[in-house]
Amino acid sequence: MIIGLLVNRTKRRQGEAEATLVADISSKFVNLPSGEVDREIMAAQRRICELLGLDFSTLWQWSDGAPGFFTLTHFYSARDGPQPPERMNQDQYPWARQQMLAGRIIKVSSLDELPIEAACDRETLRQFGIKSNLAIPLAVGGGQALGLLGLGTMQAERDWPDALVKRLQVVAQIFANALARKHADQALRESEERMTLAAEAAEFGVWAWSITRNEVWGSERWLRLFGFVAGETVNFHKILERIHPDDRATVEREVRHALVSGIDYAGEFRAVLPDGSQHWIASRGRGYPDANGTPTRMLGAARDSSERRLAEMETRELRGHLAHADRVTLLGQLASALAHELSQPLGAILRNAEAAEMILQTPAPDLDELRAIVTDILSDDQRAGHVIERLRSLLKRRSLDPQPINLQAVIAEVLALVHADAAARQVKLAFAATPALHMVLGDRVHLQQVLLNLLVNAMDALDACNPDQRSIQVVAHRTDVATVEVRVSDNGPGLPGDSPERWFEPFFTTKPNGMGMGLPVSRTIIEAHQGKLWAEHGPQGGACFCFTVPVVGGEVDN
Repeated sequence: MIIGLLVNRTKRRQGEAEATLVADISSKFVNLPSGEVDREIMAAQRRICELLGLDFSTLWQWSDGAPGFFTLTHFYSARDGPQPPERMNQDQYPWARQQMLAGRIIKVSSLDELPIEAACDRETLRQFGIKSNLAIPLAVGGGQALGLLGLGTMQAERDWPDALVKRLQVVAQIFANALARKHADQALRESEERMTLAAEAAEFGVWAWSITRNEVWGSERWLRLFGFVAGETVNFHKILERIHPDDRATVEREVRHALVSGIDYAGEFRAVLPDGSQHWIASRGRGYPDANGTPTRMLGAARDSSERRLAEMETRELRGHLAHADRVTLLGQLASALAHELSQPLGAILRNAEAAEMILQTPAPDLDELRAIVTDILSDDQRAGHVIERLRSLLKRRSLDPQPINLQAVIAEVLALVHADAAARQVKLAFAATPALHMVLGDRVHLQQVLLNLLVNAMDALDACNPDQRSIQVVAHRTDVATVEVRVSDNGPGLPGDSPERWFEPFFTTKPNGMGMGLPVSRTIIEAHQGKLWAEHGPQGGACFCFTVPVVGGEVDN
């Protein structure tokens, strides 16, 4: 009985020591950095062997890079001697491999316990001098085994009690979780490195924002964009401080909106570096929520867009020069008609002045008649002034400045400008618009230029038609809640060829003295208005040129 009590006491103490060791190993791996996993696993292997009196502990893993082989990644031996090979062909343990893949634990107190089908496994164990062995699959969350933990003796056989196996199974699970986390971290780092290399090749800087910790990681190029240095702690607030004050509120609002709505963030803003220099940055990002839908991180890329911004400014300036030159050319074509339109009010003023002079020479001048003459002079003067003012606005070079405008009034002004030329060419002009046409967002002068170009082209196309058949119709109507469409149609010979798009190619023209730039410039102007300009064949022949401009929200001009 005393011997039994002593044995039970020894077993209890051994069990307590084993449980304490498992708990201690478990605590070591809580929040363990991935870089320290290998060291702690080998330390745990040593402690297990010392406590249990084992001769060795091995940890084998399967690798996609070496299919058909076990790779020895962690090893401890209590005795000096040759180590097992770094790789072992799975054909040397065919039965054990099947058991491992099925998630079964193999415990062998004596090699004689192995079944007949494990003959190859038994021979391999004998070659290595192993007398007893325990192999526990390494798996995470019930998934496929990623390897196995082996424990054994080489001096004598030993038993593997169920209680001990359960404790060692917990240790194997701890190892498996740690290795899975290490592999995930390694895969993430490799992915980040590949992403960084690809982004660097495209001159992008990549960034990752941990929203819960408010920490921002950035590649070297991204850090340079904002003037940060490697190792500096960066958060969202610090980034906002490096953004130009005029852009800061917009960036913060759009980022917050992207996180709440789940859409990607895309923005462009000015960064102000610590040395006072400024440059433009184009940035994109995508938020990633947790299982509850709460945004926890955002990943993205950014690049210096200063050169593109400068190129856009130069392009806008060149486009302005080209548009101005096109307006001057158009007005040159209308010069004779405009001169005639000006000569009419000026001639009327001269005749009224001569009549007034004659009346004043009479003994009793008719004052009522003089008042009527003065009224006519004022009216003709205003008429001439309006013509000159329209010419001045079209000849003046200016950048595009969209404002809410009355499109119906703009069309009427252009029709008045070409009226004299149309009359000289015997072209009938007609204009129709839907009632209460909505105000549009546009630049008055640039839209006048587009209309003027389309009308002059239409009149040129009608030169080959009989004078009594020449007509142009301008129609403006609402197409949807956000757009107004203007159509300029003629009854001329129509568009040559099957592709109306050719008319918008630079330098394409059918006119003997044409430059082929009027329509490309007009399309550029309309696209700058967020609209479209296209050509189509008229339903009854002739050509039809159409363009759209955006509507000012809900505002109606009566």
